Amino acid sequence: MFQKKDNQNTRMANLAAYPKDSLAGPTPTLPVASEIQAQLKHILASPSFQGSKRGQQFLEYVCLKALSGEMGCLKERGIAVEVFGRQPNSDMGDDTIVRVGAREVRKRLAQYYVTAGGVSAPIVIDLPPGSYVPDFRYAAEASPKIEEKVLVEILPPPLSSTGNRFKYWAVAVALVTIACVAMAWTYVWSPANANKKAFNLFWAPVLQSSEPMLVAVGHPLVYHASWRAQRLSEIGLPPQQILMQRPVQVAPELLNGSDMIPVQNQYVGFGDLVAANEVSNMLARRGNEVRVRLASAVDFADLRKTQTLLIGAVTNRWTMELQNGWRFQFANTSERSNVIRDTQTPAGQPPRDWNISSKEDGSAAEDYFLVCRVKTPIAGGAQFVVAGVKQFGTEAAGRLIADPEQLGAILRTLPPGWENQNLQLVLHSRVISNTPAQPEVVAWHVW
Repeated sequence: MFQKKDNQNTRMANLAAYPKDSLAGPTPTLPVASEIQAQLKHILASPSFQGSKRGQQFLEYVCLKALSGEMGCLKERGIAVEVFGRQPNSDMGDDTIVRVGAREVRKRLAQYYVTAGGVSAPIVIDLPPGSYVPDFRYAAEASPKIEEKVLVEILPPPLSSTGNRFKYWAVAVALVTIACVAMAWTYVWSPANANKKAFNLFWAPVLQSSEPMLVAVGHPLVYHASWRAQRLSEIGLPPQQILMQRPVQVAPELLNGSDMIPVQNQYVGFGDLVAANEVSNMLARRGNEVRVRLASAVDFADLRKTQTLLIGAVTNRWTMELQNGWRFQFANTSERSNVIRDTQTPAGQPPRDWNISSKEDGSAAEDYFLVCRVKTPIAGGAQFVVAGVKQFGTEAAGRLIADPEQLGAILRTLPPGWENQNLQLVLHSRVISNTPAQPEVVAWHVW
């Protein structure tokens, strides 16, 4: 443990001494800042990183901080706050988002440096395991390629005979060909590319369509305090220097039912907003357009014309109406709490429900959510559904289906042929500081 810390401190000291642009030019072994920044720009724009906005932000943050000598920021808590938006007082012992992000960056860097652009890159940027301090070096200092070692070790010195020289050249060409084929095979069939292929199969109805995808967002029923209640509250509160909204503070005995004014079709939950944004951005990067509308403004005829993403459960009328016939459905318990229910529970057993405990203010320590891709006879297009018991699950679902790495890894565990069938996933996510953590699958169904 102490040796690892010493290595990291040494690397930090070396990074603090990175040469800036000057007339003297780069040192023989250390790239200058402008070279590193140029290489970083190429990496972030490469296909290896285009599918991961967080991966781009993570790598850019640690590289720029290292180049500016701000090594104190390259700690788990600092990265969690600056890159992932965590609160400074968050419990990082239970929050693995930075460690998961670092693993993703290392994996994407490895993918980049086996592509044509990466192989010819003059600068190598690396994030060593166990550290958030990047390494920068010239590609010429990297170890010889494996195929070069193979040729040096196997090929004997050339003989004078023309026939023998031809044989050795043939062997050399064959070995190089085998090495290239092996590299191509590894790249094409790597887990990352397999995940991307599964991801594209999941979204195939949308990616292959010339019509914009319809995104139908749920709309929670919100209650406003009446003007009377607001006036009573302002009487008892000190004046404001800056006009801002603040909660109504009135004694309960001064209020009645008429002080709660229902407001429909004017609000969207934060989790629904994140889901719509994540999917819209993902499709925009692939050249596909979307149309975002409140679910209350969507007619059944719209579902027959195009592919649809339904966001939200009880706040989205179409999620609730179309779920009849699904194995996993949203339901109410006798205590009036929302759950995800398995409708194929064996006879004689109580229904299997996934539910959570939440406070009156809506906060919760966990959430369950559904991800569905269903095409039913009554609707012409395919319906994609992301919906949580609470808004946290909807947010996690939206991030999941827009992430080729995470969603692809899950889809690859399904039985062969899932890409041509309806599917449902039930997932669980812990909620830390009102932010859902990386989800895990608890049940699935393909039919």
